[in-house]
Amino acid sequence: MSISAFANFAHPRHRGFRVPNHYSAARPEDALQLSAREWIVVHDARQLDPQPTLESHGFQLVHAPTTVDLMDTEAVVNQYYDECRELLQVVTDCGEVRGGSHEYRSGFGGQSGDRGVRPTPNGSGGAYATGIHSDMCAWVEERFTSVVPDERHFQSINIWRSADRRAIQMMPLAVCDMTSVAPEDIVFGDGMNTGNIRQYTKLVDQRIIHAAHQRWYYYPDMTPDEVLLFRQYDTRQESLNLRTVFHTAVEDPTSPPDAPLRYTIELRMQAIFEVEQNKPERVARFIGQINNRYADGRISDWWSGPIENYTPPA
Repeated sequence: MSISAFANFAHPRHRGFRVPNHYSAARPEDALQLSAREWIVVHDARQLDPQPTLESHGFQLVHAPTTVDLMDTEAVVNQYYDECRELLQVVTDCGEVRGGSHEYRSGFGGQSGDRGVRPTPNGSGGAYATGIHSDMCAWVEERFTSVVPDERHFQSINIWRSADRRAIQMMPLAVCDMTSVAPEDIVFGDGMNTGNIRQYTKLVDQRIIHAAHQRWYYYPDMTPDEVLLFRQYDTRQESLNLRTVFHTAVEDPTSPPDAPLRYTIELRMQAIFEVEQNKPERVARFIGQINNRYADGRISDWWSGPIENYTPPA
């Protein structure tokens, strides 16, 4: 089974340039050309044989029941984090797992009423991510020195599942097979860390420009016992497209009309691998691939710190 859905890609005018956002665009009219809406087919990954893995496709579905109340953010940090570290060690066969942060998704950004974002247990933004992106790039390496202080390779992995013990019946997460993405279709963007709704902060993310060869998948009706793992950033991969998995929430036309809004939790943790040879040279090379020039000729200074003119929602 497959579904068809609209998805928001980076606008082709930004190929080879840094993509601004509505805060860093030079003019209000420029904000209208940040993305391009394209029709995509999203295939049922449950039908694949063999099933996708982190190494083969960049994503993997695993059965991982938990008794932790995932709506209790203190229990998440004190108990669920440990479960996730154990899970990643088994799945990746890494030496250890470090770090950890989480946020929730609870509704449609920019909408009010029954479809709007509901308050989240830890104050994260809560809006479904409806623009195709990858949250990380080589920008994170200099910021992960406290998490990965030694000369080791690491893979940052997103651990995504239902938070309220209900099956996910609407707005599933679509993930793109990393091997189907051409490196020349990848662009870097001015991104936002939405972990704290009181003050969003700057980061550098990645986007893709639409191409017919990109292959999209989802897992329909994910149960509360299922977890979707997908690659956010992998220092072991020389090819840009193999370092990450692009993803987005999509509207599922087969969702029941009365399907409850999904309430999901996502964790990001780092699986630590072997000692790396000449890490500073590789890091410099990877960071050097990040474009900082906009299509209009301006130089981006969007790297870190609080977002100026950000106003928290009421």
